[in-house]
This record gives sequence, C-alpha cells and structure tokens, in this order.
Amino acid sequence: MSWWRRLDAGRIAILAVLVLGVAAFLTRGQWLGTVETAVDVAVDAVDVAVDGDVDHGELVTGGEVVAPPVVDVEDPEDFDVETERLYRIVPGGGSRASYHIEERLGGLSRTTVGTTSVMAGEIAVNLVDLAASRVGEIVVNVEMFQSDSALRDKRIRHDYLESSHWPFVRFRPTSVEGLGADFADGAAYEIAITGELTVKETTRTETFAGTVTVTPDALAATMSTTVLTSDYDVGPINIARLVHTSDEVILTFELVADRVEFGSEPSGDLRREIPATEFATGQFAAAVQPILETRCVSCHTTGGPAWSTLALDTAGDAAAIADDIAFVTGIGFMPPWLPSDLSPEFVHDWSLSDDEIAAIKAWADAGGGLDVRPDTRLVARVQAILPVEEDQKIGPRDGLYAGYSRPDGWPVKKDDYRCQVHEVADPEGDGNWVKGFEFRPDQVEVVHHAIVYRVPAAAAAEVKARIAAEDRIEAAEGFSDEPGWTCFGLSGLQSQGVYSIQGWAPGQSPTIYPDGYGLYLWPGDMIVNQIHYHYDHDTPADGSWIILDTATATEVAAGMTHITGDSYLTPAEVPCTPEETALAAERAASIDGYVDLCERSNVLAEIGEKYDDFAPLIPGLLLAQCGGTVDDYDDLDGSIGYSSCDLPARDTGTIHTVLGHMHEFGAAYRMTLHPDTPEERILLDIPVWDFEWQLNYEPVEKIRIKRGDVVRFECWWDRTLQYMPEPRYITWNEGTVDEMCFSSIAVLPDV
Repeated sequence: MSWWRRLDAGRIAILAVLVLGVAAFLTRGQWLGTVETAVDVAVDAVDVAVDGDVDHGELVTGGEVVAPPVVDVEDPEDFDVETERLYRIVPGGGSRASYHIEERLGGLSRTTVGTTSVMAGEIAVNLVDLAASRVGEIVVNVEMFQSDSALRDKRIRHDYLESSHWPFVRFRPTSVEGLGADFADGAAYEIAITGELTVKETTRTETFAGTVTVTPDALAATMSTTVLTSDYDVGPINIARLVHTSDEVILTFELVADRVEFGSEPSGDLRREIPATEFATGQFAAAVQPILETRCVSCHTTGGPAWSTLALDTAGDAAAIADDIAFVTGIGFMPPWLPSDLSPEFVHDWSLSDDEIAAIKAWADAGGGLDVRPDTRLVARVQAILPVEEDQKIGPRDGLYAGYSRPDGWPVKKDDYRCQVHEVADPEGDGNWVKGFEFRPDQVEVVHHAIVYRVPAAAAAEVKARIAAEDRIEAAEGFSDEPGWTCFGLSGLQSQGVYSIQGWAPGQSPTIYPDGYGLYLWPGDMIVNQIHYHYDHDTPADGSWIILDTATATEVAAGMTHITGDSYLTPAEVPCTPEETALAAERAASIDGYVDLCERSNVLAEIGEKYDDFAPLIPGLLLAQCGGTVDDYDDLDGSIGYSSCDLPARDTGTIHTVLGHMHEFGAAYRMTLHPDTPEERILLDIPVWDFEWQLNYEPVEKIRIKRGDVVRFECWWDRTLQYMPEPRYITWNEGTVDEMCFSSIAVLPDV
C-alpha cells in the first residue's frame, strides 16, 4: 500500500500533509496585484478615508486633491484679518515628512530614513491670543516616500502601506500646548500637538512635539512622535534572511508654510505619479542580461510566481534597482537557495556563482547603466518551474467561487478556506495513473495556498450533504450561494479513503514523478481542492484548475510503481522568555479577563476552541512519540528554542526528495541519516530558515535508505522573528502563531 493511502490511518499525518510543498513568496500582502499610482486611486482614497466617511468637498477642489482648509471661507467671522495670519503648506513647497526606523538589513544594523515632500495643510496663527491658534489637518502622500532603495520603497508601498489603496496619511490636530506666551515674530516656541493620526484604516491619537517659529511671511516647524508600526498594521517588517525592522518608528514633520490671504483658493495637488527613472550608460547586455535571463526572469516576470514582489520584464526594470539587485545577490538572498554545503548536492540549484555575483556588483557599482533601450524585453532562457503535460485541465465542477462580500463590496472574511469538487475524466473506466500534477491558480492575487484531496466515489453522498449544509448556512446568513463548502484546515469529509495527495503555495513547481512512478486514482475518484483565499479589498470570482499528466496505456503496460515515503512530525515547544512571562503575568493580574498565553495550558485550550478537540492533543502525542516530556523540550537559549528527535525510517529504496517545514518563527533546520555513527549523513541542512522557500530537494547522488534506519530531525525557532502583540507559548499546531517541526522523505522503492 502506498504512503499516500496510509495517510488515511491517522489525523496527525493528514494534518502534516497540509504543509507538503509549501514554497516561495508568501510575503504578507504579496498577491495584491500591481502598484497603481496615486493619480489612479485619488478618488478611491477619499472614499475610504477616515472612518470611511469624508466629505469630498473637504479634499477636492477643481479636480485636485488638497488638504482641508483650517478656516471656513464661507464664514467671515471665522477669521479675523486684523489679529490672525493664515499660513499654507503646499506640496513641494519645502515641507517634508519622514520616517526613521531601525532595521537589520543583511545582518547589519542601521537606521533607514524615508521622506516625501508631497504634503499639505493650513495653520491660522492668532497674534493676540497665541493659544487660540489653529492647526488644520495635515495630509501626506505616502506613495511618494523615498529612501535609499527603490526596491524597499516599492515593497513598503505595496505590501505594508498598501498605498495604491490608501495613498494619504492624515494627521488631524485636536489640541495644541505650549503657545501660552506672548507672540513675537521670529521667536521659537516649544509645542506639543495632539491629534488623530490615520494610516490605512486605523486612526489613533498621537502627540507630535517640537518647535515652531513664525515670521510675517512664513512659518517653520519641526515636530516628531514615535509610533508602533503594529498599531497601524504596517509592520514590523520581517523578511527572513533579508530584513527585520523594529516596531517603533519616528515620524517627523518639517513644515514650511508660506503666508496666504484669507479666502485664497487652496492650491497644490497632492496627487503624484511615481517619477520615471533616468538611466545612465553602462555594460548590461553582455555582462548582466544573460545572468538575469538565466537565473531570475523565469520567476520575476509579469504573471510569474514572483511577479508581484518584483517584475523584471525589461532592462529598465532591472536598471532602476541595480543597487538592490547587487545587494540581494551579494548576501545570497536571491536567487533563493537555502541548503548549506553540509547538504548533498541537489538538482536545480538556483544559486549564483561567485563570478556572476561579481559581475552584477561591478555593473551596479558603475552606475547600473544600460547599453540597450530601457524597454528591451528580458526573456527567460531557463525555466525554473517545469510545466507538466496537460492531459486533463480540470476546473471546479460547480462553477467559480466569488467569496462572501459586504454590501459595499468588501470581503466578509479576509481569510477564507473553501473546498470545491473537481471531477476526473476516466473514459475507459479503469482509473488514472498520474505522472505529473499541477495546481494552477486563477486569481493569483487572492489564492494563498491549496491542499488537494483524493476523494473516493463512495464519498459522493457525503460531498452532496456538505454542499447542501453550506447552502443552508448561506441562506440563513444572507450570503450569496457559492459552490463548495467552508473547510478550515482539512477537507471536512469523514469518509474512508479521503487523503491529501498534493499541496501548493505560490512559486511551487508542478510535481513530476520519475519515469515509471506515479500516483493512482481509482475509477470514480474525485478531487476536492481546499483553497485558502486571502482577501484584502475585493473577492474576484476564482476558477483555479487542476492539471494532470496521466500515463498512456503503453506506459501502464510497461509497469507503474507507487512512489512511497512518509511524513515525520516532531515536537515544537517554545516557551515565553522570562521578560515575556513577567509581562503576561503582570497583565493577567491587572487586566480583568486577560488570558495569560505564556501558560501552555491556556494556549492548548485556545487551540481547541479554534480548531477541534483533537488539535490540543497533538503536542503531547509528538512528545510521547519521541520519548520525552515538555521539560525535555521547553528550554530557551535567549530567544531560541530547539527540538531534536530520532525516528526510524519507514520506507526502503532510493531517496527521491527531502523536505523540512516550519512556520515563521523558524530559524534553522537539519535532517540527518544514521546520526552519531560512522555512516552519518546530513540529508538537508538549512542554517538560516526562510518560510517563503520550502522546497522538496532532490539529491543528485543516489542515497539509499532502509526501513528502520535512524533519522534525526532538528528544528530551531527564534521568538524575535515575528511580532506578537501578546506574548504566547508556542507549540505544535496549524496556525501561523503556532509552529511545526515537520519533515518528509519521498522514496523510490526498488522495482
């Protein structure tokens, strides 16, 4: 019996298969689509501004986007021309907004600064009663933030600020302190301005402190505050092996406001297009273009697996970020290849040679110029992801899934797990041997990952009942009638013979089995595809496909063999640090109803409520399997947790692929055959883990394994790699705030 069918025997193995094939580019917000300009979305931005209820007349004058006036020009009594002066901040008029944030980039700590001069606002200074002065709303176009890295700016705009949807940050002052003294032109006043800061959909009260100086012609002020990126859902930023930022960010307004006449029309459009790049002359076509087209373009092209992170469609796209390309290739972040030299040599090694890295650096150091037209197309010379033959291209049986939307068009659920049925063609009635398999997403901007299940014909009645039950829920909730059913984590089917056969995540290569090996689907088998949709702004109708490459009658007659293998699950127990434990205990003592999640028992109870009664049992079962207790695994080295477990191999043959899986606290991973013996052999060593690249690695060398051979599985986690608003004990389970130490070994049995 094949290993695929044995997955039916236990819930733990089924849970584990959820992570098979998890692969690249799961960065937060990745599938949002291409970045629009502020011009394209200015009107939309007004619609979704503070609390979703902003008077268009406050912002739009003559088709322009401007800051709301501080005084009411329709009410002459609102401004005394004898005792007050009106000053106006206009885009590009000398004012600047900036952020300062500490980051660890490529292993080096530094302060990153981003600035924009596209901001506006008004200030009315009362010369008689300085404390009665008024500061109007300050509006900043964050689409125009620029730092020393064009690639950083794009990623921040796209993935964190989401400025194609929310191009403006607003600060609406509610009180000013420090203006009690008599007014004097040219005097500097220490002030503190408290108000509502709105970033994306979040509004919080913040206080900016600094100095202001007023003259008859102009006003100058510098004010700063420190905020938490987590409060506004824009950070902290953690991209494994590349960059980690602090949660604290300093925001600074350097205001230059010229005096204007009362009643004058607000001016200075806040909308901007991202400026075009000017290109120098340099050696590109012979020195760099072949490297990019061989190593990078097959993924980083529009429609490719990494297109929304970065598209290198043209020579100009590359030249615009020459320094960034040199940096990420120089530190080995791109192309992504995680195994160290302790691992065996694997096929499809994407890493660059020293000469290729040096050539890119020399080009960037010389200015990153071009000797071809900027619009010269870059065409992949090598395909990193190999396609399968499309013998069957199967769409969802019951039509497209459009998710559930509110009346305003926004999604009811940001994360939606949906099971849909795909019927497999079997004209001869003798089943199908599958040689290759691909999940092909339709709406790539919302399809996050997929788990594919084989469902036998005997389960047809249960499938029908699940769909009918979902229809009743939809009718009761007033939702649209959508195909399939909600199915978090698993398929939701209890029939015998239902088991997972594939997993997919963005960037994952199609599965191609070696000649003579495959996966058998019995007559009448269906495929149920569980897709995790991640919605941000809308719910496009999705009709993702299943692609099957099936064996011919000749190939079947020549003999097909089931590929075998197994999943190995080992403990993950990462307690809170002493500082986190003390903080949680303090909150539990002072906050009514606070649940201390640094207590392992409380975390297990939460997992049970979130999933089901079996989920909290998994950590204990894994400890027992490895012959240990919590006390054996819950030690920390600073912020680092560690797990090691020796298990017997379950299959005999030649190793086809090895895989390790952890979540976003993962720090390092290792799998070792015959540990602590003269025959010891490291099968996979990843010294710096990256959640975005979890591949099935295929050794070049034929490595033998026998049933009963000892394999050691080791995982390291670092609690600092992800921000946690509430400290919590980390243990083994399905959520992104949980962890796993999961491994698989696929084996080609002897024929």
